[in-house]
Order: sequence, then C-alpha cells, then structure tokens
Amino acid sequence: MIAVLSGGTGTPKLLQGLKQIYPEEEISVIVNTADDMELEHGYFSPDVDTVIYTFAGIINEETWYGIKNDTFKTHEMLIKLGYEEYLRIGDLDRASHIFKKHIMKKDKLCTAIELQAKALGVKAKIYPMSDERIETRVLTDIGDLHLQEFFVKHRAEPNIKDVYYRGTKKPCEKALKAIKKAEAVIIGPSNPITSILPILSIKEISEEIKKKKEKCLAVSPLIKGKPFSGVADKFMKAMNYEPNSKGVAEIYRDYIKYFLIDADEDEEVCREIEKMGIKCIKTNILMKTDEDKRKLAEFILKLLEIF
Repeated sequence: MIAVLSGGTGTPKLLQGLKQIYPEEEISVIVNTADDMELEHGYFSPDVDTVIYTFAGIINEETWYGIKNDTFKTHEMLIKLGYEEYLRIGDLDRASHIFKKHIMKKDKLCTAIELQAKALGVKAKIYPMSDERIETRVLTDIGDLHLQEFFVKHRAEPNIKDVYYRGTKKPCEKALKAIKKAEAVIIGPSNPITSILPILSIKEISEEIKKKKEKCLAVSPLIKGKPFSGVADKFMKAMNYEPNSKGVAEIYRDYIKYFLIDADEDEEVCREIEKMGIKCIKTNILMKTDEDKRKLAEFILKLLEIF
C-alpha cells in the first residue's frame, strides 16, 4: 500500500498515472482540507472533491476542479436574483456539497467522504487530513482572508504578508493509520504552502511521515521557478522560501529521501538540493498526456522499490 499527500491541482494528474499501473484499492490519499468552507447549501471541500472526481473519471481536466460537462443553472439563477456567490459552483458539484453537509450533521467528514467515494465507484481510500476544521489564512494588504477569498474573490491579486493555519491540529485517525501502514509515502506536486504544509502542520501526521523518510519521495510543483498552475511561487516568496525547486526541497528536507525535479532544470539546482542530504533526480515531471502520467508514476514506484 502507498500513501499520497495531495492538494487539488498537480497531484491528481499523478494519481491518474498511479491508477494505471497500481491497484487502486492499495492507494490511500491524505487530502488537504484547509481550503474547506461551510456554505449555506452544503460543505465545500474542493481538494477532496477533485481527488474523488479524478478517481471516478469525471474530473473537469480543463480546470482541475468540478465535474466535466457540468451545468451552472443554479449559480446563474442565484446571481440573477442578486445573491452573491463568488464561487462558480456547478449543479452536479453542488450535490456533493449538500451530501457531505447532510452526512456531517450526524457523522464525521471522513465518513461523508467515504460514502461519497463509494457511491461514485472509487476504490482508492480517500481521507481528509483532519475531521476538525483547519483553515489556511492569508494575511494580505487588504486584510486577513480565507484562502478561497484570496484565490477566487480577489483573484490572488493582493500582496501576501503571511500565511498561517488556524484551527485544531488533530489528525483524521484513518489517515494516520494509512500512513503507518504504507510501504511508501509520496508528496505530490501540489502547492507546498497551501496544500501540503497544512497536512504537515498536524504533529502526529508530520511525525509519522518523518519515520518513513527512507521511503518518502516528493515531486516538485515548479519548473525553473514556474508552477504547473496557480501561484505557488507567490506564496513561497511570502514565506521566505526561494520560489523554485530548491525552495520546495528546503520545505520538505526533514521528510524526504528523494526529490524529483524536471529534466530541464539546471544541474546547479540538483547540486544544491543534494547538499541538503536529499537524492535529487531529474526526469520529466510535466504531465501533459496519459502516457506522461503513467511513466512518471512507474518511475516513482520503481525508485521506491514498490513496482
């Protein structure tokens, strides 16, 4: 069994590759939930839904959130009525939010996710990093914002002064058990500040992954300082990390033995990462096609002696 730490972009592409070559039921994904929001209609857990939709084969691959070919009639009517809904939520996607909120009236988030995944035919084990509320907060020049407010409402335009994680740092017990049982841990190419560090901010999870260091690998989400998607570089600068693969390796240095960077990166980058005691390996990490995803997944599992 393998465990993967995931956000909502970058890593789901790798999950598609892993699904092609490794038994899906042997994959556990611990997902960032610090982007979650309690909305009037339901519980919004964007990274969780992206991972579930990816395994279910219904993810919108143009945006890497929401469901492909979804409609937006409810959202459009709400706007017409004068209701402010800055998140553009699809009709089918909205059903997932309503379902989770319904289950969570009497049970935990992990139960809602388990039932949702099962209903959509997902065999992989999808776990939230916590069943408690943890929020990524972005301190900006216009105020203290929830991450969704920063990204969507304000289009990631405000200057970032600081990022912090607010809430009870209690792990989802099933996620913790999955990490303990895993033969290897893969940190996917998601935004390290807003997707992976919230998971690692939970002490028990962080400690378990450190124990797995000899079998832990991370994939850089940047190529020559440019993120696959989003504004990971902007967040890294705000947190005083170099906005490049070396900076990402610095964030993960206590957790990983292997770090994959793109084949086009300069050799000097690899040498600087090796000085941290990390084995830096250059390969194609830009997953444009299904074959790219499969080859990267195969490369990772062979390196970890899993495949």
